[in-house]
Formats: sequence, structure tokens, C-alpha cells
Amino acid sequence: MTNQGDLNCWIISSGLIGCENQCIGLAEKLNLDYEIKKINPSILLSIIAPYGIPRKSDETQAPWPDIVIGAGRRTIPYVRYIKKKSKDSCFTVYLQDPKINTNNFDLVWAPYHDNLKGDNVISTLLSPGRVSNELLRLEKEKWSKELTKLPKPYLTILIGGKSKGFKFSNDECLHVLDSISKVIKSGWTPLISTSRRTPKKLIKSIKSLIANKPHYLYDTKGNNPYYAFLEISDVALVTPDSVNMISETLTANLSTYIFDLNCKSRKINNFLSSLIKKKYIKKFEKNIEIFDVKVINATEQIANHISNTNTHLKSIH
Repeated sequence: MTNQGDLNCWIISSGLIGCENQCIGLAEKLNLDYEIKKINPSILLSIIAPYGIPRKSDETQAPWPDIVIGAGRRTIPYVRYIKKKSKDSCFTVYLQDPKINTNNFDLVWAPYHDNLKGDNVISTLLSPGRVSNELLRLEKEKWSKELTKLPKPYLTILIGGKSKGFKFSNDECLHVLDSISKVIKSGWTPLISTSRRTPKKLIKSIKSLIANKPHYLYDTKGNNPYYAFLEISDVALVTPDSVNMISETLTANLSTYIFDLNCKSRKINNFLSSLIKKKYIKKFEKNIEIFDVKVINATEQIANHISNTNTHLKSIH
């Protein structure tokens, strides 16, 4: 990959951590000097995005950066605005399916399961993210004293929550609890990270379940040792609602199991089916075993595509 060095980058963020981390991961892989621009769209703009024009803000005015990266529907009006106002001098990257013509951007990334086509579209099986050897090493060092007090072997458990494709019904929450109970009885020490979407009742039940057992639980308060979990574990058990979480455990080379939850999203079902067919992941049933899995780093794929094929960035550099 070409080292972009001193190129200046803005990351447009609407506050969605998953989207923001996708952008940060790409900027870091490109070795860009990036700044996160937190947007505050009006109620109307939030509703009509990806259309609409953002109100004037000191945060998104000239001088324009060399590159802008955005992800999430509400960032689209800002990325389009910058592309227009900079008279195409700023290279614009949008991550995910924008639901509008991809020609509104210089480059669009979308996962294979979105089936997005276009001359300026690149697709990968997994999602981009921040997982890298450097980040995992640093996070392990940061959390090592606290986490290594716990007995081995470690099992990373990532819990998402309700979305368009997943209900997290009472029965499904009981299934999650039962699965966690099974792996603890098998001798694994659970390192659990929940999200803002995780049902509060489920978090409360998890706390009760693991109260008298060796564990670490991140319950959305304070700092999250998420990446440290990925580094010190060999195996992960993940709820299937988050493409990002599954992509990150695989990129970190963890043997990855998913909870068997009902999915109403055709696209996510296609994603999961593809991973199972390729033997990248397995559905959790009774036992957890370490199995080898080597996947292509999606962030690296996208960064290499930008660096090796884009004359715009090469001319800037």
C-alpha cells in the first residue's frame, strides 16, 4: 500500500460508533492525518437524508481537506456538500450503501451482501474496521493488568441488540443467557461487551448469571476493553445482528461462533450464510472449540484499492 503520509482527512460522524469506527479504520490504514467532524443535522435534514443541504457550520467549511470519509445515512448530505463546494478537489469516500446514485461520491464501499454495482464501487465480504496488530497490541498492554488476573481460557462474548432484523425477544434473551451459562460450565472465562442496543433486562440478567464467577463485563459504562478482549482471546461468541462485530472478530483471527437468533433481514442472512458456507463462522450449539480461520482484511483491501488505483490521491501525494 502506498503511504499517503501527510494527506489531510475529515471523518464525518453522526455519532454512530460502528460507522465512525469503519471510517477511522480506513483512515488509519491509509496513514492519513484525520480529524473527526461531529455533525448536528437539523430534524428535517435527519429525516430527508441522504438528500438535503446541511446548514452552514464552522466545522464543515473551507479550507477543505484532501479526503473526506463518511458512513451512515445522516452523513451523506455533508459529504455531498463538501464534494460540491470543494469543486471536486476533495476526494470523497462513502462507506455502506448510500441508497442514491454512487456518482455522488468518488468512491463507495459496500459489503457483497448489499449487491451494489457501479464503476466507483468496491465490495468486500467483511466490513472495514479498526482491528490491526498495532491497535490490538496497544489495547492488550493497556488492559493486561486487569484482565490477566482472570483464569484462562478466555472467551470474548459480544452482545448487540435490537435492530430491523433482530427482535431480541424474551425467548431469544433466554437463549443468550443459556448459551453463556453453557460456555462457563465448559470452563471458559467470559469477557463480555454489550452495546447501547442491548436490552437493559438482558444486561441485568447477565450480571446476575456471572456474579459469582470469574468474568469481565462491559455494560456500556466507562471505557470498553473491546479490542483487548479480541487480542487475549482465541475464540468469540457473537450475536449475529452486527456485521461489524463479526467482521472484527474474524479480522482478529478469532474462531467465531454466533448465537442462533432469528434474523428477518435477507441481506444479513445472506452474509451469515456465506460465512458459514466458507467455514469462517459456526453456529453455537453445545461446545466451543478453537478452529483455524484466515480471512482477507477488508480495511486493507479498500485502502489498497484507493492507494493503487486512484490518480487523484497519487497527484496530491
